[in-house]
Amino acid sequence: MQKTPIVAVNLAIINGENRLLIAKRAADKPMPNKWEFPGGKLEENESLEACGVREIKEELELDISIELYLGYEHIHYQHKDFILHLFTARLKEAGQKFVLNEHSDARWLTLEELDEYDFPAGELAIMHKIKEAVERYDECCQESLSIKKY
Repeated sequence: MQKTPIVAVNLAIINGENRLLIAKRAADKPMPNKWEFPGGKLEENESLEACGVREIKEELELDISIELYLGYEHIHYQHKDFILHLFTARLKEAGQKFVLNEHSDARWLTLEELDEYDFPAGELAIMHKIKEAVERYDECCQESLSIKKY
């Protein structure tokens, strides 16, 4: 029986067009063919931020910068407990192309398009946090752009 929860990090990676990257879990993985915000399990002596950067590099070969911590969710799945930490992140350089090392598909979506994809039920509360963060970021950027015009 599992005594301590598995700690994992998921990232809402935002590109220069304010689109979010989602990835489809492979058919041979737990929660097969479900869409998710990419990430993975924390390794021993690793910070949450370092975990996020490492997992995205391993899974999608993208270089990212961690931005905001959005909080965590406690999830129970198949007799296991998970603590899922969520961050926003940005691509370090525009124009990077992802490589599917562990997922069967990945896509850049607008906030409105997220609702069209099949996410695990445990990520529904996380989805709300991500949408709020992206909307706040959009408002912030629009305000700063209008200030720069003068």
